Amino acid sequence: MNTQNSSATDPATGLVIDPIADPVTDGSHATSWTDETVATSYSTISGSTDWALGYPFVFRALGLAALGEGTLLDYGSGPGSVADLVARRYGVRVLAADISEAMLETSRARANPAIEHHLITGDRLAVLPDACADRAMCNFVLVCVPSQERLAQIFAEVHRLLRPGGSFTILNPDHARVGVEFDCFRLGEPGVEYAPGDPFPVRLKQQDGSWFPITDFFWPGEIYEELLRKAGFSSVDRRAPVLADAHGVADPALLASRPWKAEQSVPPFLLFTATK
Repeated sequence: MNTQNSSATDPATGLVIDPIADPVTDGSHATSWTDETVATSYSTISGSTDWALGYPFVFRALGLAALGEGTLLDYGSGPGSVADLVARRYGVRVLAADISEAMLETSRARANPAIEHHLITGDRLAVLPDACADRAMCNFVLVCVPSQERLAQIFAEVHRLLRPGGSFTILNPDHARVGVEFDCFRLGEPGVEYAPGDPFPVRLKQQDGSWFPITDFFWPGEIYEELLRKAGFSSVDRRAPVLADAHGVADPALLASRPWKAEQSVPPFLLFTATK
């Protein structure tokens, strides 16, 4: 990890690049999400595009407003901000699961009694019984998975945990948008071609305007669709919203607060909803 105290400015955007925010990486050069430093940095990202064109569409796809006292599995719940909002807004029970104890501790600090916390080990949640969730979501997690074999394991585990007829929604950046500058992130390096499974540099904008660089893995959306069907899911629906689609779905105050540019015409995310 770079521990210098100096900073630089990205000439393309004018934003500050904070060297202290360089991510801790594992042996594959991917960002180590189990590291406490990474967990702390991730909790400070802006997330403007996520909340305009991501999470609200996940909630709508899963029909959370009509779920009542049902149970939602949040696979890869991170610091718990989304799980907390879902539990409070929709009154559902949330099974918040993550590979990082540091992330789970941040989530536990929210003290929401409607959230149960579980550590993911080997991509599994062995302590949870079959068919224990009515719905499942997986937000910005699969891009961190280094192989198709592990993606298949995750889909098989979510399939096990869902009740018959339950739905599973995945939210991920659209890796076809290499080099596009969205309001709070940029994917890849402009002009570089990536193959499935390649390390994939991503910059996330933090609340202070600096960039938090991470390394994901490059996965085209077609791979998710194929692996979902192989795991036993059916009726895989694919959506890619742009800003015009967000009216009536996302927070109007957020939509009015930002100088949206790329989001006007370029979809930043892919959403897949599959049924067991």
